[in-house]
Amino acid sequence: MASKTSAGFTPTAFLKHAGPGKTIRAYRDKEVIYSQGSPADAVFYVQSGLVKLTIVSKRGRKKAVLALLQEGDFFGEGSLGRQLRRMYTATSMGPSTITRLEKVAVRRKLDRDPAFATMFTGYLLSQIARLEADLADHFFSFSERRLARILLMHRGFAQKSKSETSSLRFSQTTLAEMVGTTRGRVSRFMKEFRTKGYVRYNGGLEIDSERLTAFLEG
Repeated sequence: MASKTSAGFTPTAFLKHAGPGKTIRAYRDKEVIYSQGSPADAVFYVQSGLVKLTIVSKRGRKKAVLALLQEGDFFGEGSLGRQLRRMYTATSMGPSTITRLEKVAVRRKLDRDPAFATMFTGYLLSQIARLEADLADHFFSFSERRLARILLMHRGFAQKSKSETSSLRFSQTTLAEMVGTTRGRVSRFMKEFRTKGYVRYNGGLEIDSERLTAFLEG
């Protein structure tokens, strides 16, 4: 949970309301928030719902899901650096509410609000750690471990959106795109996870976080 400032507001309170340099918009299922190659001119914050980040190769022959984002996540933060064009496409999965922040507004907030700057920096560091773990798994072809991490993320989505559990049943095709492998391999891994008690099906997918975490640490 984010710490409160002296004024009694959490660092993310700034993101929940429209204002100078900030707009809030509701998106429909499968609606594109921005496309790969479009100008990188703002940072986005997920107020509610899920957002999928995908990238397509230059020749358009390969497509990969980079991440699924949930309430409290940022995306498009590369625009704060030297990124001039979007490197991936952001799409709403189901209905979502997204805050768009112009680069100038974010930079001004980071300069003037230490609590917000600490929260934002912490988020970026956690994302770097996740990307490093994903890269290691790709390098060593540990598709099974990458799938386990994605399932743990799925459990987090369910905890934050209990009223929308039915919308969180990702297809094995989507999981395969995220893992970077085939749907057949994901199906085999899921059967193994079920046998080992990592997951179970009870009107939907249930995740045993302790066992999956132990598997990843082991």
